[in-house]
Amino acid sequence: MFNILVSVMGPVVLIVAIGALVGPRLGLEVRTLSKLAYWILGPAFMFDSLADADLPAETVLNLSMASVAAFAAAGLVGAIISMALGNGFENVSADVVSSTYGNVGNTGIAICVFALGEQVRAEASVVMVVVNTLGVLAAVSLASSRLGFSGRALITAITTPLALGAIAALPVNTLDVSIPQWLDRPVTLVAGALIPVMLLTLGLQLREVDVRRPEQGVIASAPAKLVVAPLVGWFAAAALGLTGTDQGVVLLQASMPPAVFTMLVAVEHDLVPRRVTSSLVTLTAAALVTVPIAVAVAQG
Repeated sequence: MFNILVSVMGPVVLIVAIGALVGPRLGLEVRTLSKLAYWILGPAFMFDSLADADLPAETVLNLSMASVAAFAAAGLVGAIISMALGNGFENVSADVVSSTYGNVGNTGIAICVFALGEQVRAEASVVMVVVNTLGVLAAVSLASSRLGFSGRALITAITTPLALGAIAALPVNTLDVSIPQWLDRPVTLVAGALIPVMLLTLGLQLREVDVRRPEQGVIASAPAKLVVAPLVGWFAAAALGLTGTDQGVVLLQASMPPAVFTMLVAVEHDLVPRRVTSSLVTLTAAALVTVPIAVAVAQG
């Protein structure tokens, strides 16, 4: 377990800490780094990871289905616990968002690569596309309409830069198109900057929130996101025939704490932002205990 903390979690925590401690001294701004990662680095990463990935269609489908199962189970459990605590629709919605939308980009891909090797980038990227699409759909829908599903949320989800990067890679991969070096090399260079930039950004964002006073939402989101999601993801992957690193990727991505985007959506749409931010920070801290366990199982 100590080796996992040092070799897998260590690099992630170190880069996040640099963002939190050094970023403000250098005048780094969350907004600028977030826009860079969201609009430029992210799409390049998705395209670079998927354009030449040798993944059978069945594997992609099974990775997607297992991820959907983990997402749905966590959302259901989070909603049930939150309603059992007597919360109204707004607080329940906030808890569902925190319970489902994991940090599959900022830390998820980094953890997968550090734990299972560079060869799982494509699998981790597939899961990231699925979770990001579902997460944006659920978060924006619940936060903006307060009534559940909305067409605007669907359009937002499928037109995010990450999704568009994946969509652009599909015909290149399917038709085995050869990308000229003058285009392939700059895309690869830009894509390589995503993980460190996102981790630095996470460090800057975590610095801005108070970890000392968790909100009640943690009671619902913690077991749903850190326990139910990885368990369902692991067993769903096994039931779908995924083994080895494929099953490990599903487990690790499902084990991630809430994404920073949950806080951004909550602030933008006034969806109990203190509650969502509290879950984000508290679960991110708790993940330092739960994620190494998931890594040990995935490597096992």
